[in-house]
Amino acid sequence: MQDKQPPTGPEATRDNVPDWWPYAAEFPHWHIWRSVGELTYARRRRTSPPVVVHGEDTEDLRAQMRRAEERMTSLTGSDPGPTD
Repeated sequence: MQDKQPPTGPEATRDNVPDWWPYAAEFPHWHIWRSVGELTYARRRRTSPPVVVHGEDTEDLRAQMRRAEERMTSLTGSDPGPTD
């Protein structure tokens, strides 16, 4: 069962971000969820192959997401923002 996904775009505000994920504004292009086993997961939207990371808690997940962003930046040489 998945928890409600917090807003991750410009509409994210302090009032509507759940306590368990305080970093929505820092990672606007990621989809975040919790698993039944209490691990937290994140998937980077619009990536091929899909970029998915997991962590034991929010701090661990945040660190994994930062590492993934750094790897994507080093591979592309620029910001890995979405392509519209």
